Amino acid sequence: MAAATLLCPRPARSQTYPDRPITLVIPFAPGGGTDVLARILAPVLAEKLGGTIVIETVSGAAGNMGSARTARSNPDGTTLLLHNVGFAINAALYRTLPFESERDLLPVAFVSDSPLVILGRKTIPADTLPELIAWMKSSPTPATLAHAGVGSASHFAIVPLATAAGKADMIPYRGGGPAMQDVIGGHADLTATPLQAAVGPASEGLAKAFAVTSAERAPMMPTVPSLADALGPKSLTNFWSLLLTRAGTPQAITDRLRAALEAALVEPQLLDAFAKAGVTVSAKQYRSEAGAKALLHQEIEHWREVVRENRIEAP
Repeated sequence: MAAATLLCPRPARSQTYPDRPITLVIPFAPGGGTDVLARILAPVLAEKLGGTIVIETVSGAAGNMGSARTARSNPDGTTLLLHNVGFAINAALYRTLPFESERDLLPVAFVSDSPLVILGRKTIPADTLPELIAWMKSSPTPATLAHAGVGSASHFAIVPLATAAGKADMIPYRGGGPAMQDVIGGHADLTATPLQAAVGPASEGLAKAFAVTSAERAPMMPTVPSLADALGPKSLTNFWSLLLTRAGTPQAITDRLRAALEAALVEPQLLDAFAKAGVTVSAKQYRSEAGAKALLHQEIEHWREVVRENRIEAP
């Protein structure tokens, strides 16, 4: 009997997944766009999985600390990472990381797309994008540009402004939320923040919205022009979000995750929350395993070119 028991196969983990709480790692400080998105997505995804999702903030190093935390986790689907375009930027920017972006982490699916907003303190003596650039050029002291860390989306989104002005002080923060709060408080001049985080401060008069980083104007901010109007199409940044897990996670588990995500992304309550936050669901082809891997690789190569052209160096 004992021998027979040893030979009996145990149920695969994938058949009972999730059999314990899932940790969703957010690699930026609370209050930023990725954090806002995670708090919309997590309860709906948990419901579709039939489990519990706990959000864990692991901020620092432009999101790399959260990525490293996930890369060190067990490959069992119980640790997920919700990252943004900064994940691809970091892979392009840093020569060495404590993980290999395309080897140690597995893209489950792209989740959403959104522009960033160039947001300025309300006392800046400019009201339009051309006026802003003119002020940055003529100011006796360089404008202070707050961002979520070297390699973050907000960093790269404001590089074109610094280039156009010919001078700027780039100030890294531990996340987009703290950077935006310093702009609202008048302690920094400008930042680039996701649309969903910028709408409130701009509509309440706490900050000025000068441009969006999408080719078209955002429906939630129809009077705010595209950054490309003044600086051309190469100045644009798509603030996408991507769900990842540890590489080596069983296919059955990643398939289950992807199916649950698909079910979550058609829920009216989630779509309504996305719309209010200025976020759209990523295209269907990028929510498949092959499509997500291909787009991530394409994004990394794109940002490598940007890094080379602008001679940006990691700290």
